[in-house]
Amino acid sequence: MTQQTMRQFVAHHWGKIIGGLIGLKIGLAMILFGFWRTVFIMICVALGVYIGRLFDRSEGLRSMLNRFWPDSD
Repeated sequence: MTQQTMRQFVAHHWGKIIGGLIGLKIGLAMILFGFWRTVFIMICVALGVYIGRLFDRSEGLRSMLNRFWPDSD
């Protein structure tokens, strides 16, 4: 398979490829760590993505913490 053919294939089926890789990772995590540990890891990853998204929007740490724990003054 040439590089261009491979690029076209990936461009056409990128969602299936990404979904398959995510499914593979989750399945391996279930086998290696068990169900509840895998769920905990997925929650930690989701929380990290959420916090990272806040930083991407140029929201500083102080303003983010103030949203969760506002000053009592």
